[in-house]
Amino acid sequence: MSEGLWVKWKTALDEAVPPGVALFLRCATLVPLVPLLLHATPTAAASQANASAVDPVALLRGVREAQASIKQTLQGKLRRGSRSMVYRMVMDGPQVRFEFPNATPPTPSTVVLRFGETTTSIEATSGGASQKVNFDDEISPFGVCYEDLALRFLYWPDATLEGEESLMLARCWKIRVHRPLGVRSPYAEVLVWVSQSDAAFLKSEAYGEDGGLMRRLTVRSVQSLDSVTTLKQLRIETPQGEPTPTYLDVDGQPAPRPAR
Repeated sequence: MSEGLWVKWKTALDEAVPPGVALFLRCATLVPLVPLLLHATPTAAASQANASAVDPVALLRGVREAQASIKQTLQGKLRRGSRSMVYRMVMDGPQVRFEFPNATPPTPSTVVLRFGETTTSIEATSGGASQKVNFDDEISPFGVCYEDLALRFLYWPDATLEGEESLMLARCWKIRVHRPLGVRSPYAEVLVWVSQSDAAFLKSEAYGEDGGLMRRLTVRSVQSLDSVTTLKQLRIETPQGEPTPTYLDVDGQPAPRPAR
């Protein structure tokens, strides 16, 4: 391929998919990945060569490591049909705090997620009192659980490369991760789509013990805030349940709180 044609093709791809799609909730920022194999040419031979050299474990590790540098506060709403609930999300490296000011029991008013390479924890409070929650608990009536908010499957070490697939006009690596022994999760395995051009998380499909599709997460749009590309809307679907999808909307950054 000539240099001019390559530049035109790469420019078209970058315009079709903004260079940075947030790693939902844990991330609102897209992470550039070092391996040059992520910039694949549109030829079958090159794609096969790239796929054979890509390490899916290293790919996901690079995404996680980049998350640790994110420090950002966002606000938005979780909605399904006519129902909605506002939230405030504070991202501080390996910790993410969700505040739900209008939450009604049993949904807690504050949820804190702490991430590590070997352990991930969740803590919740309501009215200042500690509240026990698990990753598989759902936020009613929105059909989304804390496992979905955390994207905890990105930390599962058993990852295999399934191949390549086009998504949103972008070439993606398709990675399958399996739930580790001893980990409590409603999902047995998850398929993850990662953009080859910028390591963006674009989609996931989570499957249960019976192999049935339980949840699908799809990045629908992104936005620029303070010169950083962040998530604007994530669609959450439950194929075996309520047909109405749930949306996580990021409306922007909240106004500074007045000094006391």
